[in-house]
Amino acid sequence: MVKLVAIGNRFMKDDAIAIKAAEILEDRLIRQDIHVIIGETDFQNCFYLLDKGDFIFILDALSSGAEPGSVHLTSLEDVMSQPSLFSMQHDLSMVELMKLYGCPFKGYLMGIEICEIGFGQELSTVLRDKLPQICRVIECAIKKIISEEITNA
Repeated sequence: MVKLVAIGNRFMKDDAIAIKAAEILEDRLIRQDIHVIIGETDFQNCFYLLDKGDFIFILDALSSGAEPGSVHLTSLEDVMSQPSLFSMQHDLSMVELMKLYGCPFKGYLMGIEICEIGFGQELSTVLRDKLPQICRVIECAIKKIISEEITNA
């Protein structure tokens, strides 16, 4: 099964970008047989909702110094082989659990570059304006990966 797990904190401005994008995309992804998990900050529960053999997309906010709103795609295999590729609010905790329990899931980390982190329930103006474009990039990337890596497997 293909699963998208959205991680983030709704009360820390742009840290909620993955949740907002997943909520917008949820109906379209479900029609493509992709199970959407809105995990918020409960990454441990998300981890336990994964099954051996699942293909996973982890969607989270990140800060790498790139343009706010840009979407970074990294295979879980690459992410798990390195201590940390990016500075993330959640320190790739799901990935750390995968390492700890020896769960080599196939899939991708999709990181959305933030503009602002701080207390607040709204996205920064920059990300709010770019949200439709961010969703298109995420959906296109997922469709491409599914057609290349899952359908043809």
